Amino acid sequence: MKFYKFISIAVILLLAAYSMNACGGGANADLKAKLTFASGTVELLASGTAEWKAAAANSDVAMSDTLRTGAKSSAKIDFSDGVKIFIEENTSVKLKEIKKPSEKSTLDIVVEIIKGALFFDVTKRENSKFEMETSTAVAGVKGTKGVVSFKDDKTNVMVIEGRVEVSLKKAPVDKVMLEPDDAIEFGDVPALSEKIKIDYSKTKFSDMPLMKNMTPDDLIKKIDVIRSNQ
Repeated sequence: MKFYKFISIAVILLLAAYSMNACGGGANADLKAKLTFASGTVELLASGTAEWKAAAANSDVAMSDTLRTGAKSSAKIDFSDGVKIFIEENTSVKLKEIKKPSEKSTLDIVVEIIKGALFFDVTKRENSKFEMETSTAVAGVKGTKGVVSFKDDKTNVMVIEGRVEVSLKKAPVDKVMLEPDDAIEFGDVPALSEKIKIDYSKTKFSDMPLMKNMTPDDLIKKIDVIRSNQ
């Protein structure tokens, strides 16, 4: 009887471990995103909670957490596979999905932009996904740099490097592939508008001219310069 009881307990433990891994628990629950920069008012609403709390640099960010920045504030999130997103002021984003596909070095990541704008610097994907969503659109990134914003009920996508496939949530088959220097802006429409070229001489992100060689660290340096002159 003791032997069978031991076997039964072992089977239960194995099934529990499998269930945890399948649902994202155990080792797969390790945090894969970190707030590496925070300036001004940056707050985090942890998944399953109702209270916003101040978020400091080097804080962990988990799947289903929501981050928001106030006026004259910004933040940067680094993912463990090299993806970086810089969040400008008055922006709210939710990390809807952070998963590690088996036998791949890159993550499946979905970021929802509730309002505001972010700059993305995405490593090439190995059949895993990096998507940014607004209430009306999905932007699937193949490995690139650019900006996605959702302001005044309009989605705007600008691609500096690489390629981004943009589709409407209400009509997923309606897609536009953006190449380097392409941009598109649209509201709650039945079909996507035509893409246009970015006018770098007039376009800014976080009060800094948008440049082809821009990186999230460039944006942080700009903020450091402003601070030192205050």
